[in-house]
Amino acid sequence: MSRVSELLCDGARRVARAFGHFAEHDSSSVRRPADELSRYARTIEGKDDQIAKTIDRMGNKADRELGRIEPDGRSRTAGPDLSSVPGVDELLRVTTLDNRRLREQLSGLEQQYGPYRLRLTDAAYFGPTGSGAGPAVSGFRFNGEIIDGAGKRVGRLERHIYTEHGRTVAFNAHMRLEQPARGKGFSSAFTAAINDYYRRSGVDRIKIFAVQDGSVAWARAGFDFDRDPEKLARAVSSIKERAAAIYPDCSPADRKQLNEIMRRFKGANSRYPTASELIELTGDDPELGVNLMKGTSWHGVRMLSA
Repeated sequence: MSRVSELLCDGARRVARAFGHFAEHDSSSVRRPADELSRYARTIEGKDDQIAKTIDRMGNKADRELGRIEPDGRSRTAGPDLSSVPGVDELLRVTTLDNRRLREQLSGLEQQYGPYRLRLTDAAYFGPTGSGAGPAVSGFRFNGEIIDGAGKRVGRLERHIYTEHGRTVAFNAHMRLEQPARGKGFSSAFTAAINDYYRRSGVDRIKIFAVQDGSVAWARAGFDFDRDPEKLARAVSSIKERAAAIYPDCSPADRKQLNEIMRRFKGANSRYPTASELIELTGDDPELGVNLMKGTSWHGVRMLSA
């Protein structure tokens, strides 16, 4: 295969990854492949005009998709309006653990998100944090079923919202769709809507625990490693184990990349690579970063406040 053909193949793979990332509302992951494809087109210009034009068209397509994303990374194709749902501060400012009332107040979440609808199955406060002065509760959770147009359940989700060190935190405890229901737009629509609700409510950050395929998806969605020392240590240990597992099958050049990135975990944690950096690793294996992160487990966080 000629060098020009290799560039074309590599460019096509990068565009495919870019639009996968776009579905997770990660604007930076779209911009990088678009910029790289434009550079490739300039590099081979005059050598093979037809291929150069093909790659340039792919870059322009990525740029058009980038234009559909807000500066903070949110898709302009927003989910449903959740303005009828009381803010988190109001829901936590209660004096009794009235779970039925909480369920009623959260009923505005029962809307259509892409092709599927959310139906709440349970909502409950947890706490209290203590007796006497102070808030009556420390947080609440809600569970829901994801249903199709025929009323059949195609997935489930669970979210926890609570206060931690004076800040409001949302924890994505669980979301799973049946295989045929994946990739249809529910996750992106629900995430766009609930994140807007979190911002309106003054939620400081979103936390997750990534495992299996979620380790790749959450990294692409802009989550980084939780810097709590114990949680960070477990994440680093998991990534190192995975690096050791894939190392024998890597090319010499890719092994060198893995060695360099793993060395950064030995210094101050301010130098640690981010989850986004790891997922974007590419080399002789264009999916080097994906293969590294796949199967790892780590606690992640995404900041919503400035």
